[in-house]
Amino acid sequence: MIWLTMHNPELGCSSYVIADEVTGQGLIVDPLAAVGTEAYVLAAQDAGVDVTMVVETHVHADHESCASELSAALDVPHAISVHAPAVFAHRDLSDKDLLEFGMLTAEVWETPGHTPDSISLIIRDLRRGTTPWVVLTGDSLFVGDVGRPDLADADEGAIQSAARTQYQSIHRLMELNDGTEVWPAHYGSSPCGGIFMNKSPHSTIGYEREANPFLAMDEDTFVDQTLRLLKPPPENAQQTREKNLAGTY
Repeated sequence: MIWLTMHNPELGCSSYVIADEVTGQGLIVDPLAAVGTEAYVLAAQDAGVDVTMVVETHVHADHESCASELSAALDVPHAISVHAPAVFAHRDLSDKDLLEFGMLTAEVWETPGHTPDSISLIIRDLRRGTTPWVVLTGDSLFVGDVGRPDLADADEGAIQSAARTQYQSIHRLMELNDGTEVWPAHYGSSPCGGIFMNKSPHSTIGYEREANPFLAMDEDTFVDQTLRLLKPPPENAQQTREKNLAGTY
């Protein structure tokens, strides 16, 4: 498997270029405007990746995406959850959809909570077997933390409901085997997580099951702690989200 991570350390953001090492077919996931469309195109070319799709794990509120611009530059589909109220041209993704690129597959799991349109991608390399190798968790599960539930809708009742949905989503991810690598969309000091977010950009399901404090809580405690520990929201969060929904940068 070809695996490239592209970060913006100032914002604690991660994005990914993933491809089958034989055919070169691959995906770009959660591309960052701060990194730039040209950087992704050149990185894919240098690695011999034939990008077949640009995928977003959710509508971001902390940074500008370049997914629409990148998909246009590469002339490939821009894919996002069917639950995202996006107005740009895109391919809808639903739970259990399977994206195939060479002998790699990305299975879509709907993992809402951070936003109603949050998804995770379960990556398998069929040359090595059918066991999941990697899960891209977006803003659902972080290293040591979970995604905040208040950026899509700031209404108090909506935040409470989103936190309960987030609880169900992270426990769904615990259905994966312990060795599955966890690669979120954020790390370190990102405002999309809480005070326990680790500076490491990746982990495993087994380690998070053992060490992530939010996975040891019952649902009511999880909701209480998630809301009580909320950090200030990202600057201009609603405007950034609206811009990303429009696909204009």
